[in-house]
Amino acid sequence: MTRLYSLTEAGRRAFEAQSSRVPLDSRRVLGLIKPDTDPQDVCARLGWSAAAVTEILQELERGGLVKSIGASASPDAPDLDFTDSFKIADIQAALRARDKK
Repeated sequence: MTRLYSLTEAGRRAFEAQSSRVPLDSRRVLGLIKPDTDPQDVCARLGWSAAAVTEILQELERGGLVKSIGASASPDAPDLDFTDSFKIADIQAALRARDKK
């Protein structure tokens, strides 16, 4: 599952301060994080591999500078999985009724 990242208040302060305590590559990533940022967007902007960006995001999350959520947990993400409302018996009954017509 894709994770979406957002800055924490500590992450915003760390980016604004441009502190050398935060490595330059990490600050570059912090500068691209907006609410619900997809790591693929960061990869595309920086031209870095997914592995490199993922590693930095995980370090930033461990340090409390970013937070992540599963993409499907985003309140704006539509739930496109309708299968939980299907019942095989209902489908079979509908097919039998259709075939009788």
